[in-house]
Amino acid sequence: MRCANLRIHVVTSRTKDIEKLAEKISRPDKQYRTLEDVTDLSGVRVITYFTDDVDKIGTLIEQEFKVFYDKSVDKRKVLSPDKFGYLSLHYVCTLSDERVTLSEYSTFRGYICEIQVRSILQHAWAEIEHDLGYKVPQGIPEAVRRRFSRLAGLLEMGDDEFKSIRDELEAYAVSIKREIPLAPSQVLIDRLSLIAFVSQDSEYQNLDSALAKFAGATLGDIANDYADARVQELQYVGIKTIQELKSALERNGNSIIRVFKDRVKPGSYTSLSRGIALFYLAQVLVAKQGNLDATVKALSDLHIGENEISRTNHAKRLIELVHQKP
Repeated sequence: MRCANLRIHVVTSRTKDIEKLAEKISRPDKQYRTLEDVTDLSGVRVITYFTDDVDKIGTLIEQEFKVFYDKSVDKRKVLSPDKFGYLSLHYVCTLSDERVTLSEYSTFRGYICEIQVRSILQHAWAEIEHDLGYKVPQGIPEAVRRRFSRLAGLLEMGDDEFKSIRDELEAYAVSIKREIPLAPSQVLIDRLSLIAFVSQDSEYQNLDSALAKFAGATLGDIANDYADARVQELQYVGIKTIQELKSALERNGNSIIRVFKDRVKPGSYTSLSRGIALFYLAQVLVAKQGNLDATVKALSDLHIGENEISRTNHAKRLIELVHQKP
């Protein structure tokens, strides 16, 4: 799920059942005068991938709902700096005055719910802790309590590391766009560098456009899984850098077009992914060796073709096309 440019792992909701409500209001340490005093009859849980997204979701909640701050709690601030444990942002809120004026929301006027926001690692901690049946640290046997604390610390470090890795990848994605035209021989091929190359190299884009024009198809953005597949294929044929890729495309562009036109009939596709020429590049490079058995094996390794017979026929035609004089 994506919201306000945020990637969310999952959003779940629940309404407290009668048995749990009865158990809650009968606790000796709780005093409820009316049902409205029970703030978590309905609950929503938002699980983020990264810790800094928790606050971003919190900002959205504060913008879209009327929040009862005196009943809400930020568990991250309650826990003392020398302690480790459950970290989560809890809001008690109701629909905003503006929203309940809308007919589709008016019947929910005055309803209160609890919204919990936490990272996926903190969610794992909370779920396992709950499954073990220990809601307060004092309930944990002393011999085990230190292990709980150490594990909570590791999860907190894990949250920080995942965030750091994400930030590093985002910075790399920006920097690689500058490095590709300046020093292509220094840029190793991976998902991000390949997507950047396909999206910005004009000579390569001309090749993709020529294939799409022949097929009568539009070109769509290259998806991550499509890019990953192309990276594997390029690595299989020994292409490791953007410069090696550019050189291979320059030498084999005509063969790629020839093979594509032989395999694809005009009108067969309404859209093609950018990077389509790379799919045929790997096949062309293998077929250039002229060895039928090696070409068949390569097609099998690259999961191209339905069976041995189709791969053999495809390999024969590839070799013929690649060695065909212009």
